[in-house]
Amino acid sequence: MNVYSVVMATLLACFAWACQSEKKPKGQEAASAVEVTYPYEKADSLFGFQGCDKGLYRADSAGSFEIDYSIYRVQVTEQKDAPGQRIVLVIDSTERRVFFPSLDEGGYFQGKSGNHFFVDLGTGPDVRKLNVYKEENGELYQVFQTEYLPQEAPLVSPTGSLWFYGPIEEADMQEKPACPEAEQWRKEGLRVGYGQRRIFDMKQRMYVRKSEYICVPRQ
Repeated sequence: MNVYSVVMATLLACFAWACQSEKKPKGQEAASAVEVTYPYEKADSLFGFQGCDKGLYRADSAGSFEIDYSIYRVQVTEQKDAPGQRIVLVIDSTERRVFFPSLDEGGYFQGKSGNHFFVDLGTGPDVRKLNVYKEENGELYQVFQTEYLPQEAPLVSPTGSLWFYGPIEEADMQEKPACPEAEQWRKEGLRVGYGQRRIFDMKQRMYVRKSEYICVPRQ
């Protein structure tokens, strides 16, 4: 299992524990601060990027969970022999099961907005890839793929647009942003990278790059 898989598994366990700490099932008590009792569920849970739809989160184990969005259910299982997760979309009206594509880089479910679903992929911490899929008439279609900087997590706006920062070379920026942390990053053996604000309108299928920049630490 690669480093990112371990990180994702840890985050999922922490997510479930955080939900449980708000309201433990009657008669169940955690033996320690990191123990989670399975099966576990929590309603009205936000999973994925800020602005994603909420649903009923159910977990059978640390490596297996389902999110029920009423119209859809997304079933996620950590893969033991390959990076990433096995992601299955269940369409409630027909009980049709649609499998997300298997990717060599591994795929990690990052939530949904309407009939659009987000899958993060890659093995590096600096620059990630993101696939956006759309469900239509019982089928999944990839409608967008991009690179993004995870240091500033993507978000979904109320109007249905995906906002994120994509990597950009210093020479391609119209204006270099202030970066007071740059010297400290270099002392720590890191380099300075830059990101540009980008917006993907999922309803209109429009992609915009804005003259808004940030600096981030890079390995």
